[in-house]
Amino acid sequence: MKKDHIGVPKPSSKFQKVNCDECGELQIVYSHASTNIACNSCGNTISEPTGSKAKINGKVSGSAE
Repeated sequence: MKKDHIGVPKPSSKFQKVNCDECGELQIVYSHASTNIACNSCGNTISEPTGSKAKINGKVSGSAE
């Protein structure tokens, strides 16, 4: 028996483009990152884990999809 009315669930996590507050460099960060993520050029912390969604310490400029 088919269940056509039941859709496939969509994930709530995604990759985001984040600009660093200090130097402005663009970096792609996972929205549910489980480790600290530092900027590639200046070393400033861009993302901190919180348990579910990561705390983003920069300007999110959109989705990377």
